[in-house]
Amino acid sequence: MPDYQIVLPLLREWIGAISKKKIIYFVFSAIFVICDLPATQAQTQESTSAQVEALQKKLDSLQNQMTEVQAEINKLSGAPPAATPSNGTIDTQQAGRKTEVATELGTGQQNIGQATTTYETTSQDPVAAPRIDNEPLDPRYPGYFRLPGTRTFLKIGGYFKTDFIYDLKPAGDAERFIPSSIPTSPQPGVNNATVSIRPTRLNLDFLIPTEKFNVRFFLEGDLFGSNATTPRLRHAYAQVKNLLIGQTFSNFMDPDTGPDQLDFQGPNAQLLIRTPQIRYGFKIRPKTTFTIAVEKPSSDIDVKVQGFTAQPNSPSPDGTLQLRREMNSGHVQLAALFRSVSGFVSGSSGPTDSVFAWGFNLTGSRKIGKDTTVYQVEYGNGIERYLNDTSGTGSDAALMSASHPGLRPLPVVGAYGAYQHYWIPKVRSSVIYGFAQVQNTDFQSGTAFHQSNYAAGNLIWNPIGSLNVGAEFLYGWRVNKDGSSGNAPRIMLSAKYNFVRGPETKKTK
Repeated sequence: MPDYQIVLPLLREWIGAISKKKIIYFVFSAIFVICDLPATQAQTQESTSAQVEALQKKLDSLQNQMTEVQAEINKLSGAPPAATPSNGTIDTQQAGRKTEVATELGTGQQNIGQATTTYETTSQDPVAAPRIDNEPLDPRYPGYFRLPGTRTFLKIGGYFKTDFIYDLKPAGDAERFIPSSIPTSPQPGVNNATVSIRPTRLNLDFLIPTEKFNVRFFLEGDLFGSNATTPRLRHAYAQVKNLLIGQTFSNFMDPDTGPDQLDFQGPNAQLLIRTPQIRYGFKIRPKTTFTIAVEKPSSDIDVKVQGFTAQPNSPSPDGTLQLRREMNSGHVQLAALFRSVSGFVSGSSGPTDSVFAWGFNLTGSRKIGKDTTVYQVEYGNGIERYLNDTSGTGSDAALMSASHPGLRPLPVVGAYGAYQHYWIPKVRSSVIYGFAQVQNTDFQSGTAFHQSNYAAGNLIWNPIGSLNVGAEFLYGWRVNKDGSSGNAPRIMLSAKYNFVRGPETKKTK
């Protein structure tokens, strides 16, 4: 019998014993280190990170030694080379890296409720929204990786989305469903079809851990620029602890109450605007936060009366306040807006006219088993710029009369609600209804926007991973001040693929 056939079994047994001893030593070392951790919260994140890194290095060293020894045994016995590590080993290494990220950036969520983190939407953008203490929607930080040689973590996110749109009659905007753009007079043509990839977006999310808090830089763009698929900046902001500077969602709106739908625009009454701002927030108590912001102003005035024109200007920034309460079953938020609407009215003898405008916005969500309902109600004077359907219609203010051509902020009321239902874990539907109405002045043109209604229903399927496909039916109608009206139905088919998706989580029962 050849010598190596006698030696190899003994060598395998010896190696196995050594490996087992090292593994047992590693396990007991890990238990000792874990048990030795202080029970208090005084231990810093850097100390915890060092221990985790030390354990990870020991595990990697043992794995490398076992791989090298096994390769030598295979070489002597003529066995084929060892296969690459099993999926279990790869998963363990990935889990270790995720633990490292979560340890440095902070684990757990102190402010965000379960209903907010598990609510799934198709066209809305809650991941981009700033949060108190820069807390993530997913505390496992899926997709983040450390930039080599730095303490900075980066996630490259976004999604690719294609919409197939068919209008049964003229609907105004061909790619976004905006009831206020529906024509109220007969239009040539009967139907229209289009395909769009403009909702596709890409974002870069930088997180830099410090001893006491994380610093976040977020940048995002889509393809809804002025021409075809021209890039457009959506978000660009920096947040240090709870001080934010840059462009993002207005503090007056709620990024967590957008319906789960295929339409890119959203309901007519939804407050949805991104604007440059300076914002500061803090906790009043656990899961209750307060934020205040100073935002870029813009007066939306369009005088369509013969003999008069108006040139808008902005003498002071907009001010917003927000109070929010998070619960595991949902959340509720109340926001207030105070601003100045101003413009120089030509055709009058007076100087530039400026009027005070204000508004309130009540929003919330509620988890009902697996299902979720979201809602929003707003009312104010001169806040039309912030609403989906009235933004850009020149409805912030209007002339009162020919004898007194001063500006008057127009009252507006809006509301919408949506209900998301899961038929089975991979198939869901939402139904949405919205209403918006402006109180016009007698001196406004008869074609001025007065009221709109919005209705939608869909079916969305998640066949695999982060791919979602679905179909949606939308119906909207518009009414002008003089009573003329128009309506339009739309059918949409969409496919969306998220670039980053976290591990599967169990749906709430």
